[in-house]
Amino acid sequence: MAALTENQLTALRPYLFKIAYQMTGEVEEAEDIVQDVFARWLQRETAEVQNVKAYLARMTVHTSINRLNELKAARELYTGPWLPEPYITTTPDHDTPDIEYGLLFLLERLNAMERAVFILRESFGEDYDTIATFTGLKAENCRQLLHRSREKLKAGSVKPADKEKLKALTEAFLFALHSQNREALETMLKHDIVLYSDGGGKRAAALKPIAGLDKVLKFLFGVQNMEENKTDVLTYRPSFFNGFPGALIYRESTGEVDSAITLRFDEDGVSELLFIRNPDKLRVGK
Repeated sequence: MAALTENQLTALRPYLFKIAYQMTGEVEEAEDIVQDVFARWLQRETAEVQNVKAYLARMTVHTSINRLNELKAARELYTGPWLPEPYITTTPDHDTPDIEYGLLFLLERLNAMERAVFILRESFGEDYDTIATFTGLKAENCRQLLHRSREKLKAGSVKPADKEKLKALTEAFLFALHSQNREALETMLKHDIVLYSDGGGKRAAALKPIAGLDKVLKFLFGVQNMEENKTDVLTYRPSFFNGFPGALIYRESTGEVDSAITLRFDEDGVSELLFIRNPDKLRVGK
């Protein structure tokens, strides 16, 4: 068996974790997948492996595909809209899975194999021969799957957001919302904006996506004017979701994270608001 030191395995962990996380959209699931891959590696009794990184990556991809198929079935029973779990940090971190949170949400439109091909090409820059090796497909099939995936995600929506603009828009949105400045919000939000709110049945949230500017503003102002929010102080703190700017909302009465928010935008304004309220998805790293 090819021997790897503990330091060598540790060095590979962030790379494998990023694959598993971008595949599943869940931090704990990704951690479990990497742990399972390492355990199976250590139990091997086959001949020497020439490229250990590629071998472990292939194991991670296949394990993630199988697990994602199981997770998709479970998510059909989820209470309200299901949003991915953001990898939250309070400062930029080069070891985070650097995929824009809004794009991670869009990847739910893809099946497991399409998703694997997409992230290996778009996030990791792998060539088609490598992707074929990791997935067990032919290179030409990978090209076709990538093309189909891009069509499902819509042209232009797969490009990473400008981080500085995303930060500025997030701050402007939160300031306008806090001051209930309807005119400012109408200027920055698109008329066909969609709001997604994930409480997972554990915290109050909209059970369906809310579409349209008027409905979204009515919902936002309604939440702000709820008695529990009028009598408690909500504090907005800048944070990073997968390395991209977002914000955490804290309740002063408890000091706990109440929710997390990020947004997606295009040249015409903010197109989506994503609120994560499920406490299981609000773990904050460094």
